Amino acid sequence: MKPVLTEAQLKRLKEYKFNSEGKSLLDPVLQDFSGYLLEKIPFWVAPNVISFLGLAALVVATFPLFLYCPTVTEEVPWWFYTTCIAGLFTIQTLDNMDGLQARRVGSGSPIGAVVDSACDVTAFGIGVTSFAVAMQLGTSPELMFYWHLLCFCLDFAVFWKNSFFDVLRYELLESNEYLTVMMMVHSVSAIFGPAAWSTQVFYELEARVIVIGITLVAYFFIIIEAMFFILKQRGKGSNAGLRGSSPMRTACPLLIQHILAFLTKGASSQQIVQNYPTLYYLMLGLAHAKVTIVLRVADATKSEMPLVDTSLLGPAMLFLSSFLGDYVSEYYVLCLAMTLVTLDLVVYSMLVLQESCDYLKISCFKVKEKY
Repeated sequence: MKPVLTEAQLKRLKEYKFNSEGKSLLDPVLQDFSGYLLEKIPFWVAPNVISFLGLAALVVATFPLFLYCPTVTEEVPWWFYTTCIAGLFTIQTLDNMDGLQARRVGSGSPIGAVVDSACDVTAFGIGVTSFAVAMQLGTSPELMFYWHLLCFCLDFAVFWKNSFFDVLRYELLESNEYLTVMMMVHSVSAIFGPAAWSTQVFYELEARVIVIGITLVAYFFIIIEAMFFILKQRGKGSNAGLRGSSPMRTACPLLIQHILAFLTKGASSQQIVQNYPTLYYLMLGLAHAKVTIVLRVADATKSEMPLVDTSLLGPAMLFLSSFLGDYVSEYYVLCLAMTLVTLDLVVYSMLVLQESCDYLKISCFKVKEKY
């Protein structure tokens, strides 16, 4: 099998230094809480294990909700939402702990920073859909469609903007804040039921429409600010890969992904996006996660972003199936696309881990023997 990373990329990865500065709004409280819990964690637990456990907890916690809400309009028992809250809280806490554990045991590495980002972006793709399910956004399919795409654009733009800094700068709103908002939404659905989001509160607008509308406006301005910054900073700094690349080249995989989403939504004779939104947006979220992880790897290895990505195979296959009419069930194609996108994400991530760890002569899931 052809290596995912070249020798030159691995060499630049070895030289990659991950530093951060600044704090988000909730960092002071959450870092203290995570520090307290960290004292209970043995020294032999690797930071990357903590990262993966957080992601695994979220996947397990949200699976029942996704299974019983295929159209994002269903109302399920309160404990479904409570389970999601537990999963979101777990990944939030463990995400804050992995970096602390790395510094605690002295096992920080370039690949550790990439693993942390990969888990974050995958969790974001899953969390966005769980957010939609909790608010029964299936009753407003157009709003749900644009909200998902804008969320994915936001995540990509934030990682892209960070690639222009030699030091990662935390803004007031980061993953901790987004996860907290998701937990708050699930809490409302657990206590009052998802029907609470249908309450008309202002000019006969439903609560869900107001919340999503405010979110869309905020995300739009964050994305615009990030894009203006990227266009102004192009070619500056030490990262000759992403920073020296054409913005169109870097954004190309995400643009293709979203164009395919628009085309599929309009061309599908079986209304696959409207009839199976949970599965569709999960597939799209994982495809987005793969593209963003590729962006993160390109940043760490100071490389250019590829023009196309294998994660586009699933969305492209689903779009092409829309021209076959009733001869092919688009639902089965969607299931196949979901499988392919998931496998692509997992295989790529594992290959990057294996090649990086072999080159750096470190273990991804073990700490130094002295601990």
